[in-house]
Amino acid sequence: MFQKPPAPEQYDTLADTSGYAKPTDDFGDVTIGDPLENLQKLRQMLIDKRRYLAQDAMVYPVVFLGRAQDIADVQNLLNSLEQAVAHEQALRSS
Repeated sequence: MFQKPPAPEQYDTLADTSGYAKPTDDFGDVTIGDPLENLQKLRQMLIDKRRYLAQDAMVYPVVFLGRAQDIADVQNLLNSLEQAVAHEQALRSS
């Protein structure tokens, strides 16, 4: 009935679109918005997440090593997102 999921290093997250939100799902009428604005909003969400992780490490110091790794992972996402924002801006100006 259920299949064992692939190992994390073999899982292709970009190919799996089953979890993407669609405007026709439970959200009713949704305005998709400008792609650049969406990327900038996502960037702000990741910045907020990074701040929460640092705050968590200060409140619960026993988790500092795990939170430092979480922050490094979020920072990698932010760096990639910065490239995507710059690319969208370049496309817009051309």
